[in-house]
Amino acid sequence: MRLKDYERAAILTTVRFFDSNARVYLFGSRVDDTKKGGDIDLLLMSGKITADTKRAIKMKLYETLGEQKIDIVVAADDSDPFVRLALDSGWNCD
Repeated sequence: MRLKDYERAAILTTVRFFDSNARVYLFGSRVDDTKKGGDIDLLLMSGKITADTKRAIKMKLYETLGEQKIDIVVAADDSDPFVRLALDSGWNCD
């Protein structure tokens, strides 16, 4: 998992500010320690986070982590095949 401790902490703090019960997963290339670079792909399991909240989270992460490519997927459940794939291959940030 290629997130520094301060990045992981910033992500969790930011997301939990908006939804204290959200589960946060890192997925994509940053899960693979053998790869370099790549954007930060986050899956937020939450029934509370709206599109506006998602934008606010992204803006706060830009302020905290600097402008880098951050993709955020929000899902209330795992009924979508993409969400299941992200959960299966991802890393729980908690």
